[in-house]
Amino acid sequence: MNVTQIRAYPDHKERRKAVRYTTHIESILEQKEYSIYTTVINLSEQGVGFLSAKPFKSGDIVNITFDNHGSLADPIKLKIQVLSCREVDLEYYIGGIIATKTSTFNHFFEFIHSTTTHTKQ
Repeated sequence: MNVTQIRAYPDHKERRKAVRYTTHIESILEQKEYSIYTTVINLSEQGVGFLSAKPFKSGDIVNITFDNHGSLADPIKLKIQVLSCREVDLEYYIGGIIATKTSTFNHFFEFIHSTTTHTKQ
């Protein structure tokens, strides 16, 4: 993942408590029965939005894994509690809160936050 793919809109009127970054990160969603490819399209310190071929219900718990900004470091693993799901074209936009995050994610997010130029929308 290239950090230039991430943009922030801190001046944009948001109901969220944390800055949300627009991303395009290939990821894998895992549940007991299966694994599917997903794309993380926005990310904050507290939440995540991703595209999935499969819908989920509010309250579902899913695990998402993605590379640590293209390095050989451990991948980022997040446990997500689904808050919303809506159909977008031929897939589903899932919004959720990060239920469990690792120190690897904390370092990843600090790196993104410190290296990203904030732009106005």
